[in-house]
Amino acid sequence: MLPGTWRVAATTFPMWLSGRRLDPTFTYTLLAEDPLVLRDEVRYRTRSGASRVIAGVDRFSGDRFVWRGSGLLRPLSSRWRVVHVSDDRDLVVLTFDKSLVTPAGMDVIVRRNAGRSSMPGNLPGADALHWL
Repeated sequence: MLPGTWRVAATTFPMWLSGRRLDPTFTYTLLAEDPLVLRDEVRYRTRSGASRVIAGVDRFSGDRFVWRGSGLLRPLSSRWRVVHVSDDRDLVVLTFDKSLVTPAGMDVIVRRNAGRSSMPGNLPGADALHWL
């Protein structure tokens, strides 16, 4: 379900709301199935138009993924989980635990033109989302 490229459509994260990082996308590539391991690349543009990438690896453990940064980001980690998948699988809601460098939060990622109509109405925390 997750492999492929997703656009961040809504978020509670300051890094996407500050205006310094634009057009964020997440790309997941399957590295192993058992246990589930994904390559994780977050891409965005700066206000000056430069492209940036945050790379890491996600390992599924228990009921969530554990992200570990690559390269200089190797000391960093975060925990996240999938809390909703739309019926057409074009909208996914992710929640993130608080980490050393980010607050707890939520992202809505989409493929194609999925939008708010695919969001469940009773998802805790969804009222705090900002649609990009």
